[in-house]
Amino acid sequence: MALRTSADNAEDVAAGIREFRGHLPGHEAEITSLMADLFALSSALKRLDDMTNDRRYQQHLAVVHPDLELVRTSLKITLEDIVDFFGDLEERGSTREVYRRTWMELCEFFREERGPLGTRLAMYKTYLHDLEDYMKGKFPTASYMASLRNNLKGLLAKQSSRVPHQLGSMSLSTPSSPSSRSAETGSPVSDRRPRTRKSYERPRPSHPSPHSPLSPTPGNSSYIPPSAPDAPGSPFTGSATSHSLGSNIVSDHWAKKVFTEVRSATRIPYVGESSKCFGDLTPGVKRWLHEQGFDELFQLGFHGDSNLRVYLYVREDDHRARIMCKALRSSQSCDYHCLPLNMLEIVRVGSCLQLCRRRHGGFELALWANLKFSTIEQMVLFFCTFLALRSQDCGRPVDHIRDYELDDEEELFGGPIVDDRFLHALRIYRDRTSGAIRLQASVHKGEMKRAPVWTAFITNHIGTRGWIRQADSKVVLLRELHRTVFAFQTYDPPRTARGEHILKFANRSDAQGFIETVAELARC
Repeated sequence: MALRTSADNAEDVAAGIREFRGHLPGHEAEITSLMADLFALSSALKRLDDMTNDRRYQQHLAVVHPDLELVRTSLKITLEDIVDFFGDLEERGSTREVYRRTWMELCEFFREERGPLGTRLAMYKTYLHDLEDYMKGKFPTASYMASLRNNLKGLLAKQSSRVPHQLGSMSLSTPSSPSSRSAETGSPVSDRRPRTRKSYERPRPSHPSPHSPLSPTPGNSSYIPPSAPDAPGSPFTGSATSHSLGSNIVSDHWAKKVFTEVRSATRIPYVGESSKCFGDLTPGVKRWLHEQGFDELFQLGFHGDSNLRVYLYVREDDHRARIMCKALRSSQSCDYHCLPLNMLEIVRVGSCLQLCRRRHGGFELALWANLKFSTIEQMVLFFCTFLALRSQDCGRPVDHIRDYELDDEEELFGGPIVDDRFLHALRIYRDRTSGAIRLQASVHKGEMKRAPVWTAFITNHIGTRGWIRQADSKVVLLRELHRTVFAFQTYDPPRTARGEHILKFANRSDAQGFIETVAELARC
């Protein structure tokens, strides 16, 4: 559930808010109160994280789990909204007037959405304390808990409705939460603070063809494309847009290389249900995909009840991405299941990745397929590939990524880097189960925020002498780094003439923080 990550994020935001205190005479008490609330939230989240891992409290965990996720999801959006305002200081400067104006805008934003920020933090804090009591067997009044839950759901629905009103607008809002616009619902609404995309913000690879069969038709922004093959089990319908399998874009697609370059294999406990697809049958889908211009990127085999085989497809016109599962029914027949990637979300459970669809207004995940992995590398590469392909899909863009975190991984470091002329967010993750450590660069801002760009496992390099060195105050060099790239044929990871990999941080403190984090990991 990443409760401890949420706790750390709350403390980071408290530290950021502290910077306003010296610039805003007369607001010191208000700012100090918000900081106290954030630290109290952090403490509550850490206690609950300890309790979820304590055998004494397991009997109540299943009951409180949905409520913990509700609080954590809404809190995450709130914290990232606050951080977005911190970003304004970088753009506008750090004068007293800029601090004052940014603070006023921040306060006004939360008042307009659903009341003052302090009131919202107090609601989170109260609900977490009540959940803590419940875990201890001290059951709060059911009607009171229901009232708090409804207030939180209302807030979450309000938070989730914020998406960019056009592709060209930059969204600084967070990965949306359960009831946000998905591939299945709703037309776009205006973002809270539309901005012009800057040159360092990665756009999608290209805009969809205006006549693409699964794209909105010209002049009809509310058109919703079919969510599955048009007529499974019957003669094919819909316009056909055949493509050559030898097209340059598809034949050179980055996804074709992902699983051919795996260099390490860190075993993870093989736990969880077997690999299986639970979706509706779509007979004839292979021919339908070909007729619609989809080309196969790769296929992976999974052992389970049905010897599942998973295929990923993409269409050149609009980078539309689909997944197909082939399950062996008998020695001579197979079942096929197929969906667009942007109708699915991905969740880790043990050694499994579960592909799920949202239903019941977006508040419930229904399992579509369960994929079981034996190594953390294969799991991570599939996870990142899934997110990247879905993010680059121009047919029905997913503007906010809510499933960007891989459960059981902890984030140890995060900071922006200038990477091949783009601004990316670099993070260090450590898998709690296997101990594997990896770097991941993701899109930092804009319409594809949080989409993976590359990852590299560094477990075996951490303690190697001379592997890492700092070239100047903002530049860190790594002697060896095997990056798996998930996007952009034009992406060229920067290296020195000696072949060292360049990590150019946006500020000195992050460069130093990265060095210190790696040094601490080397001592472990």
